[in-house]
Formats: sequence, structure tokens, C-alpha cells
Amino acid sequence: MASAVGVARTHLVGGASSPFGSAAPSILVALGYAGALVVWLVGGDALPGGRPLAVHLFTLGVLTNLVLTFSEHFTRTLTRTPGERAWWWPLVTNVAILAVLTGLVVRWLPLLAGGATLLIAVVLLAYRRLRRMRRAAVGARFGWIVRLYERAHGAFLHGAVLGAAMGIGLVSGSWFSATRIAHLHANLLGWGGLTLLATLVFFGPTMARTRIEPGAVVVAARSLKHGATALSAAVVLLFLAGVGGTWGAALHVVAAAALAIFATTATAVCLPIVRALRAAPATAARPLVLGVCWWAIAVVWADVVIVTGQAWRWLDALGVAALTGVLAQAILATLVYLAPMLRGRTTVARDAIRARLDRGATGRAVALSAGALLSVLGATRLAGPLPLLGVGWTVLTATALTTALVAMWPVPEGPTST
Repeated sequence: MASAVGVARTHLVGGASSPFGSAAPSILVALGYAGALVVWLVGGDALPGGRPLAVHLFTLGVLTNLVLTFSEHFTRTLTRTPGERAWWWPLVTNVAILAVLTGLVVRWLPLLAGGATLLIAVVLLAYRRLRRMRRAAVGARFGWIVRLYERAHGAFLHGAVLGAAMGIGLVSGSWFSATRIAHLHANLLGWGGLTLLATLVFFGPTMARTRIEPGAVVVAARSLKHGATALSAAVVLLFLAGVGGTWGAALHVVAAAALAIFATTATAVCLPIVRALRAAPATAARPLVLGVCWWAIAVVWADVVIVTGQAWRWLDALGVAALTGVLAQAILATLVYLAPMLRGRTTVARDAIRARLDRGATGRAVALSAGALLSVLGATRLAGPLPLLGVGWTVLTATALTTALVAMWPVPEGPTST
């Protein structure tokens, strides 16, 4: 198995030495889940598990693989810790993920519970590794980012416990609804959102080949600390709101106030990045990162409105917005940035891939956001019989596949660089 991982890494990076070479196997696995996701989005409820399985293919298969890989990679970089994860960690992770996904489809509780338990153990151990590296680092300027990665891992653990409670039937009635809402917030805003916001501060401008404006890092460090705490409080309050009645309504209002703090944090992080990127040169990742920032601001503030008014009918549409407009676009931006390093063996090849990706980048980013918007409108069901959700997914899939084709298409290598 170790040799198979090495072959996969060599195939993706073309035998070249890349700072992201160790992430290649997890990227390949995530792309595999993304392919399955496309099949399930097209097949819909006609396939086993239906659209709920499609959501988990993204959050567990795609998102979890990439978050675990890149949070550790960036932690090692920021803390100057040598080495990398053992080759078998991705294997164990995906055994757990496949057990959860299969358990959801066949509705076999022992398999679901076993997979969830193993996945919780994987993330818990990853959390301990991050914490150990941060504490061992001397004078790490961005140690606060690692702390946020730790908080994101903690959010996953809480979300996984809540999801497992629903999956094995421990909650019902109003408590089931409250658990589901808390689970969604822990996974999307905590696991995905905190990781994304922390990474955007330093990696967003890097992908656009520019620098963030002075003072923005200090503001982000201070505000994200409070935002993460507010999000944790909101998840607990949303769960406790399952008590119902007057107390439940009051808890929703307080939870909305906590989410407003988190939304303010997201805005404070994203706006300086937007200003920096607007002045940056045109690159393939630039319009995607801009789209991520604007979608993130819109999603977190819309969430505050939904929770305040307990307008749960809009929650699924908001989840689609978070998955497509924010997280999927962020993942594509990252892969676009990494593609030249992972695919090109020489400087000539890397420059050729970058130039090819830069052409038409704005058009692809606009198409991606348009597909996300159509998907959100389709999820609201306001368009009646119009199949906007299907159209949106089709546009998103076509844009992502086109981008992947542009990135992966062979190029002349030229002389080997040294």
C-alpha cells in the first residue's frame, strides 16, 4: 500500500519535487469522491442514498480528506516542523468514511456507528498532532492559525457526535430537528468555515500572487478567536433549543446573536482580502478567491437571518450555497493554484499550465458562481417546476470538469529545471 501511495504521488506530480507532493494521494482520493458526487447529483433519488448521500460524499469524502491533509501541511509549514503524515493515515481515514457512507445507504447501524467512531478517532488524533506541533514550535508567527485548525477539528468532533446520534436513532421529534441544525452548523461553519477563514488570511493572497494589506493579519487573529468561540456557543445553543416552547425560541435568538459575531468575524477577514485581490494581477485563482469571499459573507449573514426567524425552510438552500459557492469554489481555487506545481516537471511546463489556466479564468469563475446561484434558487423551490437545481449542478459540474481538463492536459516539458 505504501508503494501504491508513492506511485499515485509520482503520477500526479510528474516525478517532480513539489512542496505539496505529500498531499497528492489525498487530492486524488478527494477527486474520486467528487466524481462519485457528480454521479449521485445526476442520478438523484434514483440512486441508493439519494441526495443526502451526495451531501455526505462532499462533506466527508471531498472536504474531510482535504481539510485533514492541508491543515496538517500548513501547520508543519507554519511551525517549521519537518516530516509528514504516515502513509497509512489517509487509508484509515477513508476506511472510516466509506463505512459511514455505506452505513447510510444500507441503514446498518453497526457499520454506521463503527465508521463514525473510527473517523472521530482519526480527527481526534489529527487534532493532537496539530496541538503538539504548535506547542513545540518556537516563536511561530502564525501559531494562532494552528489554534484555529484545532478549533475546526473540535467542531468536527462535535458535529460527528451529533450526526451519529441522529444516524443511530438516539434523538427524535424536536430534538432531532435541533440536532440536525446544530450538526450542520458544526460541520459547515466549524469544520469547513473555520479552516477556510484561517487559511484565507495567508493563502488567499498567495494564490493570487499578491500580499494582504498591512494590519489585516492582526485584525484576523483577534477577530477569529472570538468568532470561533461564538460559533461554538451557537452550536450548543442550537442543540439545546430542542427543548422547544418559549425556552427554545429564546435560545434561537441568543444563538443568532452568537452567529452574528461569527458573521462579523468572517466579514472582517474577507474584506481586506477582497481589497488586496482587486488590485492584484489577473490569475486563474484570483476570481475564484474573490467569489469565495463574497459568497462567504453572504452565507454567514443569511444564516443569522434564518436562525433569528427560525425560517428553517431556507436552511437547505443555505447549505447548498455554503457547499457550492464557498467550499467547492475554495477547493477549486486551491487545485488551480497547485496544478502547475503538481503536474509540471519543469519550469517551462509549470509556466505553460499557469498561462493556460489564466486564460478564461474570469469566465469560468462567473460560470461557477452562476451555477451555485441557480442551485440555491432551485433548492428554495421558488421557481416552481423549473429544474433550476439540476441546471445549476450541471453548470457547476461542467465548469469544474473544464477547469480540471485545462489543468491536467499534457504540455511540452522543455528542459528539466534544477
